Amino acid sequence: MKIQPAVWKETAHIAIGAAVLSAVICAAYAALGRFGADVLLGCLTGGVWAVVNFFALGISVQIASATAGEKRAKLKLQLSYSLRMLASLGVLVFAFTAGAVAWPPVVILYFTPRLTILVMQLMGVYKPDKANQKGE
Repeated sequence: MKIQPAVWKETAHIAIGAAVLSAVICAAYAALGRFGADVLLGCLTGGVWAVVNFFALGISVQIASATAGEKRAKLKLQLSYSLRMLASLGVLVFAFTAGAVAWPPVVILYFTPRLTILVMQLMGVYKPDKANQKGE
């Protein structure tokens, strides 16, 4: 299976968003005098997980769209969602229990895809398709 260019492009957007948000988080911790290796590890953990999770979503959608039958495609997406949420729970539990990782950056960076897409919409990078809004 060849990964579609759109998956790579959107994952790159999320990676850039994660890097920017990580820099903001690190700067905030530094301004508060609390920056350390634990914060850096938290940013790395949360940022990498956000990108990997979004990439897995993109691949799942690509696989489901190539699946014959709407019911099978829906089942594949549901399985993918369940597995990704279970893995997300594992990452969050790790962040809360690992003493060497600051958990707030992990939790904040978990929302990187949503935040990045929101910022891109506000900047006009993503524009709604007028044909879809009219129900055509």
